[in-house]
Amino acid sequence: MRWGKGRTGGQTNIQTKSLTKSAMSSATASDIARRPVVTALVLATLILTLTACHDDTTQAAQNAPLPQVSVSRPVPREVREQLDLSGTVAPSATVTLVARVQGVLQQIGFADGAYVKQGQLLFRIEPDSYRAQLTYDQAALVNADQELTRQKQLTSDNATSESSLQKAQTTRDQALAKRDMSRINLGYTEIRAPFAGRIGARAFDVGNLVGASDSSKLATLDRIQPVYVNFTLNERDANRIGLFTKPPRTVRVNVLGAPAAQGEDAALEFVDTRVDSGSGALKLRADIANQDAHLIPGMSVEVHIPAGAPHNVLLIPDTALLREQAGAFVLIVNAAGVIEKRTVQTGGLYGTLRAVTSGLNATDQVVTGGALAIAPGARVQVVAAAQGRS
Repeated sequence: MRWGKGRTGGQTNIQTKSLTKSAMSSATASDIARRPVVTALVLATLILTLTACHDDTTQAAQNAPLPQVSVSRPVPREVREQLDLSGTVAPSATVTLVARVQGVLQQIGFADGAYVKQGQLLFRIEPDSYRAQLTYDQAALVNADQELTRQKQLTSDNATSESSLQKAQTTRDQALAKRDMSRINLGYTEIRAPFAGRIGARAFDVGNLVGASDSSKLATLDRIQPVYVNFTLNERDANRIGLFTKPPRTVRVNVLGAPAAQGEDAALEFVDTRVDSGSGALKLRADIANQDAHLIPGMSVEVHIPAGAPHNVLLIPDTALLREQAGAFVLIVNAAGVIEKRTVQTGGLYGTLRAVTSGLNATDQVVTGGALAIAPGARVQVVAAAQGRS
């Protein structure tokens, strides 16, 4: 009876497990059946979200303000083409002042960097010893003159030999030469300005021994009224302006960065006799009055040489000009408010304005500033429009 009861219990367990597996299988099948529905709902939600974001982005882009730019219209003007060169100011005369006699520096007659007049005392070296030497040599000359006079009298009386007369003559000539040298050395103790100009810093102070070496440089004096402007011109441009047949008489000189109106005319006073075979350049020099002494030696300047007959051009601000490998171009704003790229041919620079010989019309709106990194085809808003000014 126990064995039969136990068997019945085992069958019950087997049935229970079989029911559990069946229930699980039914649940799994139900889940699998619902998965496509959930996936479809998720995808639909994502699509709706992305569509809404795209619509918002498009709306934001449409509502964004246009880039703002300032423009300028070209200025018609009659100009004369010119060559723009670089030059260097040099003194029209310069001298290095040196001590030609040895002695203690006793006096300095100028302030460093000052303007001095011609003949002005600049340095005095102790003169006492040189003055004493002159006095001594002058006395020796007097004695030599007296001896020569005596020998001549004796010769006329046949009381002395011809050789004695010749010796007296030689002694007198030597005394005269020595006296003259002493007078020259005494003059060297005073150093005066050979011309009016500007003097540099002194190399020695009062109390120093100068002239002990072969040449003791004391200071340098430059004449800067007038001054020279040295510059070079290549052979091609020299031929273009007729430099070798009918050279221009004047050039225009400007301090770097100064307006053209502040320039000064300078006489072209020197053209070198040959072209440098290595560089193909020709040396030229202009003479400028420099009345207000605003040009000093070593300063860099702009030199402008006329290079043709007057003609009409359009002028635009030089800052509006852009360059690439293919050449120069500008950006303009057309009637529809769209940026266009316009290739141009350029000429000389007149103040802050650049000449444009082709590629533009007087009615074009040339972009001179505003939004950065704008490209052709972009729509923009013009916030300022004016004619270019020099």
